Amino acid sequence: MPLPRAFSSLFARPSAAFWWQSLAAVATGLLLVFSFQPFDQSFLAWFALGPLLYVLAGEIAWRRALGLGWLAGLTFFFFSTNWITHSMIQFGGMPKVLAYGASFLFSSIVAVFPALFAVAVSQLASAFGDRALILAPFVWAATEWLRGTVTGATWNALGITQVETFSVALLAKLGGVSLISWQLVTASAILSLLFRDAKSSLKVVAVSILLSGGLWFLSWKEPLYKGGPHPVNVACLQPNVPLTLSETPNDAAQYFENNLKLTRDAVNQSKDNKPDLIIWAESPLTLNYEDDPKVRAQLDQLAQETGSHIIFSAIAHNGNQYFNSAQTIAPPSAKQPVTQLHRYDKIRLVPFGEYVPFRLLLGYFVPALVGDFTPGNDAVVNLLRLRPQLALIQNEKETKGELALERTVNFVRAGTFICYEAAYPNLVRSFVQNGATLLVNISNDAWFGNTAGARQHLAHARMRAIENDRDVVRVTNSGISALITSDGRVVDELPQFTATARVWQARSNSRQTFYTRHGDWFAIICTIISVVALVASVFRQRSKAA
Repeated sequence: MPLPRAFSSLFARPSAAFWWQSLAAVATGLLLVFSFQPFDQSFLAWFALGPLLYVLAGEIAWRRALGLGWLAGLTFFFFSTNWITHSMIQFGGMPKVLAYGASFLFSSIVAVFPALFAVAVSQLASAFGDRALILAPFVWAATEWLRGTVTGATWNALGITQVETFSVALLAKLGGVSLISWQLVTASAILSLLFRDAKSSLKVVAVSILLSGGLWFLSWKEPLYKGGPHPVNVACLQPNVPLTLSETPNDAAQYFENNLKLTRDAVNQSKDNKPDLIIWAESPLTLNYEDDPKVRAQLDQLAQETGSHIIFSAIAHNGNQYFNSAQTIAPPSAKQPVTQLHRYDKIRLVPFGEYVPFRLLLGYFVPALVGDFTPGNDAVVNLLRLRPQLALIQNEKETKGELALERTVNFVRAGTFICYEAAYPNLVRSFVQNGATLLVNISNDAWFGNTAGARQHLAHARMRAIENDRDVVRVTNSGISALITSDGRVVDELPQFTATARVWQARSNSRQTFYTRHGDWFAIICTIISVVALVASVFRQRSKAA
């Protein structure tokens, strides 16, 4: 008895087309992998989507397109982010098989969005022919944005690969990382068009190039920040506290003393550049500033000795709710003693690390690795009063044309985000919208070990600096700690897995970029264009059939 057609197709022998199309999808996935850290071959991102787009431009069934897009996405996400297994194995005690299985499951879920991209492009190509590839960049930007919006998995957006190339990365000042991703897929689409039918595609290629050039011109029109006249001296502490500290609580006091000593040594060595701000990294050294009198007294004393504001990671609670927080204290002045400023409670918590999603279903089986925290609500910005400075002035009215010294007091507005919140463009942008003139990122990247995770994390922080035209002071437990300038450059990177402290000179800036003011306008427009194009493709196919 013959099998039904739906079942018989499952046992049919794969055709030659099946194999080379699958190979093209895997090639796209691998090219994307090599575009990111640890390989960092960012030039590959310019044509990484080419093999997949070449296949999708042919007339293939939507199910086949779905499978190819999912295969490309699975290859990319699994091999570029499987460093997440390190913390599962080393600190969660999970067997390797289960850890890599969890990574595979995560990659399978987020690969749905490249799969939707492939189905959409295949549908457009079936209706409009090869020329529909001009719409592929819009569809990619839309599905990449939807991936972060729907799942919260914003890690490794394609545009992050270009953070080293400022002439490309500055597009983010205009339209965020989505605009860079759009530009990269445009290059892949042009190459695919030229390979498929160079002669008939020249007009479409010309339109793509003109559109890219126009957006590039607009991004260059965004004024570049050259640095203000008043620097902010920042002392950072990279403590390199072991993650097993919770198992040896007697060592906590010793590490706390070491942190105080390292900080004082850095401040004393800074000579004329006394720090306005001291930043301690997020680390396993759990500080409870609000409820522990001893911790409070020692940190207050440090603020009094140095005359510096201090930002540090702390645990806070309100009844039965606990928060992963960043505390800020101000040094004493003539009018008031050491003062606790507004506390920031981490908004984006790490699933299964800082909370358990779907608690009613999973809470009894999967405990949180670090703690069970409640998310915060507000992107808190604190006003910091800097040290008075002497400046030369020449004022005809007051000094009769002669040079004089003026004692000035300056202010900086600091916004502090925690750990992998650096991967969320809109969250970091909200600090700048709330008035932050300097961004601070405290993190504990020791969870990543010696994997690509720390480098990828740094790349995301660098893109946030470019998008918002802000210096970012990035201070982590084990590295990578560095000063990131507003154009994404890394200054004075500290050696990983080394306890050290350093004083940097950052710049504050109050100007807001187009992206800061208007957010994901470009990604939203790409989504609208994609939906309209897909609806038009359905009507076109129906008219053809009629």
